[in-house]
Amino acid sequence: MWTVEEGPFPYNLWQQGENNNNSSSSNPTDAVLFGGISLLIGVLCRTLLRRTTIPYTVVLLIVGTALGSLEFGSNCRLGKLGNGIRIWADIDADLLLAVFLPILIFEGAFSMEVHQIKKCMPQMLLLAGPGVLISTVLIGAAVKLAFPYDWNWTTSLLLGAILSATDPVAVVALLKDLGASKKLSTIVEGESMMNDGAAIVVYQLFYRMVLGKSFGWVSVLEYLAEGSLGSVIIGLVFGMASLFWLRFIYNDTLTDFSLALTVSYIAYYTAQEEAEASGILTLVALGMVFAMSKDTHRAGGKQSLHEFWGMIAYIANTLIFILSGVIIAQSIFSIRNFDDNTGRSWGYVFLLYIILQVARTIVVFAFYPALCYLGYGLDWKEAIIIIWSGLRGAVGLALSLSVKGASGDPKYLSSETGAMFVFLTGGSVLLTLIINGSTAQLLLSLFGMDALSKSEETMVNYAKHQLLRKAEEFSRICSGSNNPFDWMTVGGYASCIKDVCEDTVWPPCTTNNGFLEIDDMKTMRVCFLKATREAYWSTFNEGRIIESTISVLMESVDEAIDLATQGLHDWNYISTRLKFPGYYKLFSTSVCPPRLTRWFVLKKLQDSCHICSAFIHAHRIARQLLLDYTGDNGNAAIVVAESEVEELEARKFLENVKNSMPEIIHQTESRQVTFSILKSLDECLSDMEKDGILTEKVVLHVHDLLQNDLEKLLRSPPSVRIPKPGDVLSIHPLLGNLSPDFQSDLKRFASSILKTPGCTLYTKGSKLTSVWLIGNGSVTSKRSPFPIHCPVDSTYPRGSILGLYEAIVGKPYLCDMVTDSVALCIEIKLESIMSLLARRNGVEELLWKECTIAVSKLLAPDMFKKFSMQEVRDIVDERSVMNTFSSQEVIEISHHSINFLLSGCLRDQSTEQLIECPAILPCSILSESVHYTSVDVTGENSGSYSYKYKVVEPARIVRIDISAA
Repeated sequence: MWTVEEGPFPYNLWQQGENNNNSSSSNPTDAVLFGGISLLIGVLCRTLLRRTTIPYTVVLLIVGTALGSLEFGSNCRLGKLGNGIRIWADIDADLLLAVFLPILIFEGAFSMEVHQIKKCMPQMLLLAGPGVLISTVLIGAAVKLAFPYDWNWTTSLLLGAILSATDPVAVVALLKDLGASKKLSTIVEGESMMNDGAAIVVYQLFYRMVLGKSFGWVSVLEYLAEGSLGSVIIGLVFGMASLFWLRFIYNDTLTDFSLALTVSYIAYYTAQEEAEASGILTLVALGMVFAMSKDTHRAGGKQSLHEFWGMIAYIANTLIFILSGVIIAQSIFSIRNFDDNTGRSWGYVFLLYIILQVARTIVVFAFYPALCYLGYGLDWKEAIIIIWSGLRGAVGLALSLSVKGASGDPKYLSSETGAMFVFLTGGSVLLTLIINGSTAQLLLSLFGMDALSKSEETMVNYAKHQLLRKAEEFSRICSGSNNPFDWMTVGGYASCIKDVCEDTVWPPCTTNNGFLEIDDMKTMRVCFLKATREAYWSTFNEGRIIESTISVLMESVDEAIDLATQGLHDWNYISTRLKFPGYYKLFSTSVCPPRLTRWFVLKKLQDSCHICSAFIHAHRIARQLLLDYTGDNGNAAIVVAESEVEELEARKFLENVKNSMPEIIHQTESRQVTFSILKSLDECLSDMEKDGILTEKVVLHVHDLLQNDLEKLLRSPPSVRIPKPGDVLSIHPLLGNLSPDFQSDLKRFASSILKTPGCTLYTKGSKLTSVWLIGNGSVTSKRSPFPIHCPVDSTYPRGSILGLYEAIVGKPYLCDMVTDSVALCIEIKLESIMSLLARRNGVEELLWKECTIAVSKLLAPDMFKKFSMQEVRDIVDERSVMNTFSSQEVIEISHHSINFLLSGCLRDQSTEQLIECPAILPCSILSESVHYTSVDVTGENSGSYSYKYKVVEPARIVRIDISAA
């Protein structure tokens, strides 16, 4: 028969060890017990405080202090739990920071809105930079002058550095619980993170000075600059490297999360331990880099990402606040070994708390004028909230523990000084969290900063009425049921719509039209813009836009919301992002490799087209939603009209791209169709799986194939097929008619390059080196050989040949030619053109006809601007006659035609004015629209029927009959 020997229960949490005071008797695994109990307490506190306004972090600190008091300050020991408490309380300060800060700081920076960070950055830097230095001096001076500890100035300033910065861990946790406005939260959170990092740099400086190292003023400034800027640079490097890595990861959220978590720890260690910089500033920079890219996560991945970081931040917050309470309790009871009058010590803690509040008030109001001007501005209520949010927390405790760990040498830091640092810091943490943390919500309510605005109250009532209509619809469905049920019981649980229910009994009935009435134009525009944002997300998840464009679209909404009182301005922001920056002109030079130029230029143009397409699509959806919810009222009609005006601008941009670079539009639409087909195939596979006609193994196999295709599409989308120089030359109406030998020579000497808008092909008066064929895009002439007042600016679209006329007549370039869009320019070397002219064989006449096209648009832009390039070519082919004249001949020009002097020189018989080529010879049909260089066509001459000229040098004149054009 089996017997069981009775004995002590092996997992008695409260069992006292044989020698509880001896650390060697404790089991290291007891630390796990403390961690588990702490998390359990955190879950309990969050559950109980869910419907209250009390920050759960404050309760955690109090619970931790109570546990520490039971273990360190009473005879009621906590057994194995107490062993775990002691193990955690004796944790190394640097290890404490290294374990918790990478999670908490990165999560705080990552969760902030990039748009608001940019707006609030000057305010944050002002408080985190000069503000920390001023606060350090104020606190250090007060400690030196008011406290009886006989510390030198360096030691006092060291304590001032520890207490000068608000703790980001405590502040972020508090503001998330209180639900403060996003603008205010961004300022307080960002300033808290930055000034804590800056304070650590200042702390490290005074820490080394206390331990005997001397610094001059120059070396002090160098140390502060290197510690701050170096930290930011390290964070940026790690962030950019991580984002580059993430580009090669597709649809794998687990890898995304793991990489971010790993990099945060490695970056912190690199900055804090290896570079001797501020790990906190590094984490802030790293988190902001990731925050800038979080919009590139698709909807499911983005939601999972926030849930992941929210969970681990909650775990870290729970542990660190309970542990902070334990450390505070330990410092309270250990101070009795150095100070017989603990009451006096507590009095100095309260005095220090007052000093902290006064110092922070001085700092905030010293910079108040600048804070009101910078960023979003600041009013006095928000300034008071910023002052009251100056909590101290785990970071300050960890720094004071570092001081305590280094104490023991009376020459530098005595053990009493180290213990007093922990006690004063712990007391400050306790008082700021309990007093400021627990009353912050009351202060927000007192200032009315947590109340709903009038527009928000209107939306609340609208939402309730919509719920009431849904309840009414459901009641009609259920009324036909044969199963009996009690309507009053059902209605008793629908308290959310009780105050808008028009009936005293259920089922409910309402006659409300269901339209949302918003009188405030700003709120109406904000609603429209938020609907636009959601449409962007849907478009992104559908694959119609790519990752590089979603951030621009989201930022445009944020910028427009800031300017909602002035109208819809999201297109204004987008239009600035569509323009090619000035440095892109470097890619259009011969120095940059053509492939690199194409990649940069085409990528920019593709992104611009994606942005415009998504903008038009999202605005159409948002307009329809706005009308569905608000009806066709006056305010909604105004917003819809503003949206339609902006859409028109976007459509103009797409039309310009289509005219200048149609290959981009083809690529964009091909990608969208490809993605739609692959997604429909994926949905078809899911339907077959639900119907059960496929085995699991088959579904997984085909699903992997589809995912590979989608990944291939996202990483290597359809490329833009830019025509080769030979292809462009072959399809040109003039050059394509040349003999194969001529075409072969041209192709051998031709090269292509993409030019961005604003690039100069050649300048007026420069030496002729090449002839340019415009394959795509358009070019505009900027300076002609005529007086400035002449309207000679002309646009040359695709198919134009520029510089050919100058090559034939042997002149330098006649004007500046500047691209006004992205243009594919084919450069043909002058040697090839000269070779063609030397062979003659009828080629010269064809080239002269092509020159007529360019000269006609240059000399008579008003006459030919209404014609397309093909129409001008048809006019020259069908209605032009070219004649050559020898010297001393007298020629007569009829007023029924337009004549261009292409070569040679003439003298006007009536005015004796010398006319050199190129020139337009006057006729009555152009007398009212064209300014001439040869003769003033006003007065008598303008009404004559013909003009006579004497040929000075052999001339070539082309006559174009455009009377019927």
